Amino acid sequence: MSRLRVGVIGAGHLGRIHTRLLKTIEDVELVGVVDPISGARQRIAEEYNVETFEHHDALVGKIDAAIVATTTEHHHAVGTDVLRQGAHLFIEKPISTTVSQADELVALARVNGLVLQVGHVERFNPAFRAVAKCIRRPRYLEAVRMNGYTFRSTDIGVVLDLMIHDLDLVLSMVRSEVVEVDALGSTIFGPHEDMAHAHLRFANGCIANLNASRTSFYLQRQMQILTDRAYGSVDFAEQTAKLVRPSKEVLRGEIQVQSMSIEERERVQHNLFTDLLPVRELPVEDRNAILDEQHDFVECIRKGRRPRVCGEQGRYCLSIAEKILERIRGSEREASTAAGRLLLAGRFNQTAASTSPESQRQAG
Repeated sequence: MSRLRVGVIGAGHLGRIHTRLLKTIEDVELVGVVDPISGARQRIAEEYNVETFEHHDALVGKIDAAIVATTTEHHHAVGTDVLRQGAHLFIEKPISTTVSQADELVALARVNGLVLQVGHVERFNPAFRAVAKCIRRPRYLEAVRMNGYTFRSTDIGVVLDLMIHDLDLVLSMVRSEVVEVDALGSTIFGPHEDMAHAHLRFANGCIANLNASRTSFYLQRQMQILTDRAYGSVDFAEQTAKLVRPSKEVLRGEIQVQSMSIEERERVQHNLFTDLLPVRELPVEDRNAILDEQHDFVECIRKGRRPRVCGEQGRYCLSIAEKILERIRGSEREASTAAGRLLLAGRFNQTAASTSPESQRQAG
């Protein structure tokens, strides 16, 4: 079997990671790395001993597949070129900046019979996978993703930069239509939002709250998942996972705390998380999520199967992210209007006070 010829487009932070990991896959030939910035090309060539190119047109006819790790604003144009030359496409998240662009990429891949995979890497996080295997039909989810300002992905805001990780995970677990979206956001450096909160309600009654910031003074990447019969928590950064399954007595509603004696209450308090709500640390494999998604991409090309995160899923995730951004813009307009009304009211009251007979007598 011949080696799969792959090119990397984009030599930034993620492009360098993809380059380093691709070189460890035996049946892959890394043809080269593309970046328009000469300094970036020189750095990656020295680091990984790879051929570099200024423009992705140089890869035409030389590759079977490409990994696109450019800034998001270039995803659509570069991805379109890759698919039109008949190469399979792995594109970093988000799939594009607009849903209409995503539709074009999905359609182009389908017409040409090509694999289109989107780099929602947290789907491959071993801690998430450990919990996901134990969770069915979530009723409530809460995610917090806080980071410092890295000066990366400044062409998009925190919703498409960070929150979209958790949004993709939520949509992958809750197989139901999103029927309500509410959101707030705040801009620190601009021009895009740097902090955001989103509230989602699904047709099956599930609720999800997502919080993200890229101007936080502390780091946190965690998710909590509640079902009718279990509770799961994931720490993406530490790659740890916990699961709580209530005892049969709790599930049957047999624990009547109001009728307990003092001794019984003390016993429950002491044994709460060992007997009634036992907390179990789940085993988490020591794996590299980006390498795993690369292997998934290669295997999908070899076997003609659907990726774990296909283009359609990336497109759907982006469509919900767009609704979140619409609500953020709407809340900003509402806040601006409310502030304007308060300001006008304040000025009116100030004017009225200065022209009142009492104020005129005092002035005289």
